Amino acid sequence: MNKNAYDILIAGSGIGGLCAAALLAHHGYKVLLTEKLERLGGRFSTIEQEGFKTPTGAAVIASRGVFKQTYKEVSTPFNLREGGPTIVWLFGEWHMLPEKGQIRALLSLLDKIGADKAKIMGHMAKAVATEKILGAFKRGVTKLDPLSNMSFRDWLKQYTDDERVLKLFHSLTSAISTVNDFEYPASHWFTYVSSAGQGGLAFHGVSVRGNEENANALAAAVRARGGDVWINSPVKKIVILKGKVTSVLIEREGKEIEVEAQMLVSNMGPGRTMELAGRDSFPPDYVKQVDDLRSSPIVATLIASSRPLVDVTGSILIAGASRIVAGAPLTNYSAELAPHGQHLSVFWGTPLSCLHKVNREEEAKANWEDLEQIFPNFDSYARVLRQDVFDIDDEFPATRAWMGYDMPQDTPIPNLFHVGDAVKPFGWEGVEACAKGAHLVVNEIRKCIKPKVQ
Repeated sequence: MNKNAYDILIAGSGIGGLCAAALLAHHGYKVLLTEKLERLGGRFSTIEQEGFKTPTGAAVIASRGVFKQTYKEVSTPFNLREGGPTIVWLFGEWHMLPEKGQIRALLSLLDKIGADKAKIMGHMAKAVATEKILGAFKRGVTKLDPLSNMSFRDWLKQYTDDERVLKLFHSLTSAISTVNDFEYPASHWFTYVSSAGQGGLAFHGVSVRGNEENANALAAAVRARGGDVWINSPVKKIVILKGKVTSVLIEREGKEIEVEAQMLVSNMGPGRTMELAGRDSFPPDYVKQVDDLRSSPIVATLIASSRPLVDVTGSILIAGASRIVAGAPLTNYSAELAPHGQHLSVFWGTPLSCLHKVNREEEAKANWEDLEQIFPNFDSYARVLRQDVFDIDDEFPATRAWMGYDMPQDTPIPNLFHVGDAVKPFGWEGVEACAKGAHLVVNEIRKCIKPKVQ
């Protein structure tokens, strides 16, 4: 077998792996980033389909956060086009939200769908509930036990039983977390929107030529500093001796290559990592943590149309549909994502429950019926280009762990760390969470080892 030596081996090129690889190379480590697929990015990549550049997962991403800062830190281009305010489909009517004060604006929309007919006591009750809801958003985690498993729905029902309010916040929280609000911990949501966590998603955008371009830019930063990036190169085995990772066997160009490294950073998910290293390499309590991880399902429907579905360059929130909770008119941000004269949009739906395997046919049908309800005469100018049903036991679910139920990034093996969406920092989500997690792991590695391989 051929032998190679690196300071750090990073297995998997999702956002966590890409950011960690670029940052470690920037700090002088010799890095190998290996990816089993033919393209980089994982669920932050692009599939060419009938001339459309379609996302493999993430589509709308933070435009002013830690992910963007990573590109600046490693001096590589970040090609993102920022969007405008959110538009809301609220029980059949469209409303525009201001960029600031969105939560108050969401609550005020309820006045436009019948609240003005309520009795005076109903108005007073609504005002009290509104102030309590807004107060909790402002206070963030300081007024909630971060270990509490109270669902967001149960928390909200302390202040209102108005189905319109409940459905509105179901859409808002599910759009962010990919988990139903009656299954999702309220404590995590309030950390997410507060300064104790990510701080919400105030500014967002879409990759101008698809996510793969931005994934490739981080890989280029690795190569520019002497590192290597291998695609079509799956990890076959993680070799552990005396409680430490000593090498990794990788299949490359039909050969099995043994790569030695001081440290392994896995972006493959704890389950796959444990399988490759051997379950008996980990203590029973850690094995149970991995086995108990809650992954989340989602339905992503990519729509090709002859005209834009909406006339804004902002994200879409859907409240009152059966499954669909959010969407994005991708070509309103960037016309480069579709053939000339064509338009591309994506819509996300949460299943009836995120705890169990989904009925793929049932979920696909429900999402289609939602589209027909939201966009009358939809099938006269639009079609489903692709529909991805990511189930809980798929290799690539919506997320490998529900927000708030993540595992730690370190492991019982001292030179093995995880990055990615199974080990998100509490109060973070999506691409930003994976980028933030990469920064945290890089900081730990820099404390543990120094660059050694020249």
